[in-house]
Amino acid sequence: MNLFRSKEHVKNWSSYDPISEEAIMPLADWAMVFSGPLFRNRMEPDCLSKGDVYWADFSRRLTKLGKKGWAWQS
Repeated sequence: MNLFRSKEHVKNWSSYDPISEEAIMPLADWAMVFSGPLFRNRMEPDCLSKGDVYWADFSRRLTKLGKKGWAWQS
């Protein structure tokens, strides 16, 4: 993962690929997505049995950010 100051800075990067546009978002948004139970509880013994609940939460977090494209489909 590369971190940039702004979306414009990303687009000026020599390795920028427009196909990645859907996945460009601020660090705070990434933190919100990855702080959910899917990632927080992945080492718990019952993680797989609660997978449907965790994926639903993950999907809600992405929807809240307006992420619906190909990059976010499981």
